[in-house]
Amino acid sequence: MKNIITIILAVFCMLLAGQAAAQVEVRIQPVRKEFVVGENVALQVKIENFTDRTVTFVNTTGRSWLHFTVTRGGEPQPISPNVIPNFPRLEVPAGSSRTVTANLRPYYNLGRDGDYKIVATVRMPDLRTTYSSNRASFLLTNGGTVKNFTVQSRDERLNMSVRLLRVGGKDCLFGQVVNADSRVVLGACYMGQFLNFMQPRIVLDSAQNLHVLCQATPEYFCYSIMDNRGNRRHYKVMKRTGGPVDLVSAAGGIRAIGLVPYERPKSPADGPIRTTAERPDRD
Repeated sequence: MKNIITIILAVFCMLLAGQAAAQVEVRIQPVRKEFVVGENVALQVKIENFTDRTVTFVNTTGRSWLHFTVTRGGEPQPISPNVIPNFPRLEVPAGSSRTVTANLRPYYNLGRDGDYKIVATVRMPDLRTTYSSNRASFLLTNGGTVKNFTVQSRDERLNMSVRLLRVGGKDCLFGQVVNADSRVVLGACYMGQFLNFMQPRIVLDSAQNLHVLCQATPEYFCYSIMDNRGNRRHYKVMKRTGGPVDLVSAAGGIRAIGLVPYERPKSPADGPIRTTAERPDRD
């Protein structure tokens, strides 16, 4: 019994010593729990400095001071990065913290749906010591199909679709572009919050841009345009003016009718936005 107590105390002391020796703490959090396949996967990395001096994180040749370990559910090995991340120099003063926002999509092949886990690791200025974060998770999904177009773009057949995904308890629309033959996802983007009062208006123009107009609140609408590579080229919150609301063909392209661009009030006297329901432009 005495030996067991001695072992427990030794382990406890080792844990305390490890905590005391820790110079930084790293926490990671994706900005959302779910993303559409092909969309930018944004996350925040918080680095807290417990030392009595400023810690400066810098890249060296072929190595980044911040890197990630990404795994997909059901696969034992981490996903190999396509390129080495190159994050800017970061200074964290003594006793303070800094938060870095990163997008995983340029660095990793995230072209399949599934459950993903991620850990962030920072390399200290001595180039040897590292600290790793908690293990965070996110889901990549294709959502549900709202409308799909197949187009020919040079030597590629493309599927350009509008997808429905519930994010934070709200229905949202996303655009997605997939190579119809290889099934490789070329890109995806957020196009607007969708309130099921009116069917979204979805139009493909002659330049293969996908136009989406959807109702976000009883008075506000989101008007977005995605190109044939899955990049969002336009996003505007519109306010109802009265009469029918629609997307129509006009000289020079597609335009929204029954709506005007919404401008945020400039001062409290103009009528402040009081609730999140009155902020349809939140992306």
